[in-house]
Amino acid sequence: MKQFLITVAGVLVGLVLFLFVGPIVLFSMIAGSVDHRPAQPGQMVLALDLRHPLTDQTPANPFASIGEAPSLLELLSRIDAARTDNAVKGLYVRANTDAMAPAQAEELRAALQAFRGAGKFVVAHLQNDGVRMSMPGYMTVADADEVWLQDASEFQPMGLSAEVTFLAGTLQRYHVQAQFETREEYKTAAHSLTQRTFTPAHREELMGLMTSLYDVMLANIAADRGLTPQAARAAIEGTPYTAQRAMELKLVDHIGRPEEAEAAALARAEGAEIVDIADYEASTHSGGRVIAVVQGEGAIVSGPAEDSVFGGEQMMNSDDIAAALREAAEDDDVAAIVFRVSSPGGSVVASDQILAAARAAQARGKKIVVSMGDVAASGGYYVSAFADEIVASPSTITGSIGVVGGKLIVGPAFDHYLSTNTETITLGSPMVEMFTTERPFNQAERAAFSGFIDRAYQGFIGLVAEGRELTPAQVREVARGRVWTGQQALERRLVDHLGGFQTAVDRARALAGIDADARVRLRFYPERKNPFEAFGALFGASSESAEALVRLNAALADPRVREALAAIREDDANMRAEAERVQVR
Repeated sequence: MKQFLITVAGVLVGLVLFLFVGPIVLFSMIAGSVDHRPAQPGQMVLALDLRHPLTDQTPANPFASIGEAPSLLELLSRIDAARTDNAVKGLYVRANTDAMAPAQAEELRAALQAFRGAGKFVVAHLQNDGVRMSMPGYMTVADADEVWLQDASEFQPMGLSAEVTFLAGTLQRYHVQAQFETREEYKTAAHSLTQRTFTPAHREELMGLMTSLYDVMLANIAADRGLTPQAARAAIEGTPYTAQRAMELKLVDHIGRPEEAEAAALARAEGAEIVDIADYEASTHSGGRVIAVVQGEGAIVSGPAEDSVFGGEQMMNSDDIAAALREAAEDDDVAAIVFRVSSPGGSVVASDQILAAARAAQARGKKIVVSMGDVAASGGYYVSAFADEIVASPSTITGSIGVVGGKLIVGPAFDHYLSTNTETITLGSPMVEMFTTERPFNQAERAAFSGFIDRAYQGFIGLVAEGRELTPAQVREVARGRVWTGQQALERRLVDHLGGFQTAVDRARALAGIDADARVRLRFYPERKNPFEAFGALFGASSESAEALVRLNAALADPRVREALAAIREDDANMRAEAERVQVR
């Protein structure tokens, strides 16, 4: 009976999914499988909207990105392809005036400058509707041929701020306690739970980080707007301005609405049409050496990978990333590997698994260049430490060579507010209850946990020392859990070059002995899943049967097929009528 009920429940769930979710999934796959897009115009101005939050990479799950803006790497690839496409005359950019990671802004700025360097134009529009304006977003487009600002939006205040909400007092008020071990004083990830305000080290770290980011952005804006560094600083620190005043200070070139800026872009390319960059079909080629791009974004975790069809938060699953590195290493066509890391860190064990796979790839003769995204810190630096070269943007957040771990004790809160009574019976090690949330660590447990944190930190120090060819003492000077910008990391020998993804590709090309003007192809890992495989995983069908179903549905939607089927049905009806008359006689 139990098995029968389970089977019935499974059938009902499957029926609901098939009836309500299935059509949505099928529609998405049909849209991706049957190309109904019109041919691209002979002359184009590409529209690039940067007002959406950008992921660093495209998820391997084909459904996770449905409705999402293209990833940063996708945009960089399309802008680079458009740079050499004679049909593309220019770019019309809706600038980000809300929030953008500084390192993302730097990579896009470099891509737009290379695009202009090919003799093409960029027209950008600012439409600020908030109380503060994104300094990285403005820096992205400051070098455009024309920067437009909507009169009603004005030029809002620009600068950097860091807000930290400290919850130690709140937790105490509600009978919750946070117990964490950190190595060392700059490893501040748990401070929002354990402190009531900034510690001196925490404040020093944030001020140093923000000052470095601010100075880089000021220098870029000054260069792009043709201002002296002093004039640029005075202009930024004097915000806000009316649109007219911003134009007088050379922060913008024109005042007008988005439609006027778009018209100005089209006027620069007479006869061209606007095409969204997401719909732009970049030309591809099949020749040249292969450079593998292994993608890793999000927290570094171990355990089984999530198989949710519609995805979720990006994670660097250690099994998946290690497998991708092994696959790239075993591919004889791959000349070198670019490992793109965009991660704030995570599990020590998961990071160790990924690093081991990277070192195994090097042992097979593959050169590895790490390309750091907007953040590659803690575990994100751990997995990068043995790369042949590390490339980071000046504003990448990296370092954080340290360890933090602990727990929240919520048992007293439950007892106080809910009158609960939790009792535990244990067998085995006296440490078996070490991570219970019912009570704090006892003295023995705290000592054991502290020992684990010490060993993890010392291991991290030794690993970075070996990978970066430094002494442990040199690493300790730049470790202690402190985060650095890419510019600061370069000065401390934690990275080798400043630049974005394209710089990393160029370095991989050089390490593999490929001529600078030779053609290369990028091959991305983990391989993007076939949508039919994802659909089959959801409904328990094979990818082949799911694909056959979708393609059959697409074929049946073709008007010519419908006409042929109608004719067959008509002939069949006539034959049946004739047969009936014969039988009556």
